[in-house]
Amino acid sequence: MPRMPILSRLSVRLTIAFLLAAVLGVVLVAVLAYRSTSSEFSNFISDVEAMEQMMGGGMMGGMMGIPPFAQAARDFLDSLERTLWLAGLSGVALALFLGYLFTRQIVAPLDEVTNAAGQVARGDLKQRVTVRGSGELARLGESFNWMAATLSRDQQLRQNMVADIAHELRTPLSILQGNIEAMQDGVLEASPENLASIHQETLLLARLVEDLRTLSLADGGQLGFQPQDTDLKSLTRQVLDGFQTQLAAKNITSSVEAPDNLPEVWVDPDRTAQVLRNLLSNALHFTPERGKITVKLTDSGEGVAVSVIDNGTGIPAEDLPRVFDRFYRVDRSRSRSTGGSGLGLAIVKQLVEAQGGRVWAESAEGKGSAFSFLLPKAAG
Repeated sequence: MPRMPILSRLSVRLTIAFLLAAVLGVVLVAVLAYRSTSSEFSNFISDVEAMEQMMGGGMMGGMMGIPPFAQAARDFLDSLERTLWLAGLSGVALALFLGYLFTRQIVAPLDEVTNAAGQVARGDLKQRVTVRGSGELARLGESFNWMAATLSRDQQLRQNMVADIAHELRTPLSILQGNIEAMQDGVLEASPENLASIHQETLLLARLVEDLRTLSLADGGQLGFQPQDTDLKSLTRQVLDGFQTQLAAKNITSSVEAPDNLPEVWVDPDRTAQVLRNLLSNALHFTPERGKITVKLTDSGEGVAVSVIDNGTGIPAEDLPRVFDRFYRVDRSRSRSTGGSGLGLAIVKQLVEAQGGRVWAESAEGKGSAFSFLLPKAAG
């Protein structure tokens, strides 16, 4: 970082400002005090001299060796002037000293934040500053620490995401490459069953790429939405009907709970259906055979809340805040085939927030989970 000129430093400018304010204050007070005192004494001296002239006091005072009163008053004014100058210089020196102390109190935290910001700019995202007190400078320090922590977390997420994307793509590509090479070498027969397996891997690849594309467009604010008044209860039942075959395969019962007078919401029906499908698919993975999935819709006042509730394995408390992160899996040992790509809940969060809503999750290990989202009501 280039070294700035002395006069450009905040500490120097603040000290000079303190000094100028002190000098101006002292000079103003001294001038006003001296002029007021001098004027009053001049009038008083004139009156005394007039009285001495009339009474002959000046002659008598001179004969007795006592200086006239007027001369004593003039000596007093001279002494007052010297005292004011001395007080003024002392005040300036004190202002300079106190200004330096106050400036250090202000500039030291700013210097610390500046130096830490320079380190962050060079890639050291572990930098933090010491937070003192509870004023504006303390809030600045807290904001910087929060920013640095967020940048560090985002960097880690990006690194993990790149690694996860590479892993998710490598697995199906390796399977495709191995099967195709085996068929070319005549080791593996190009039977309908083997071709179906290859086709399944291409479908998984296509789904992963589409999920990544959806998240990328959502991040850039380019994901198209066509909001309209939507009956969320009817939409939920329609989406749930599409899962009946998968639910029946595990003997899982399902239901929709909603009041009769549930208000409509202002959303894109297709995007909202995608949210519901992702949440139901997630619940289906974690609900054991003969389990139960309930979709509960309620009017929360500020909008319509939807909760997809299962009685599955539940989520540990330490993992709950991260369940909507990309590629995050509670059980890191789960494979893509058993646990999905780890993008479903991230897409849910993006699609809901892009429509003015919010998402959250609640869970208890061994008792199940509830993934919820809130959407704005339709106008009128």
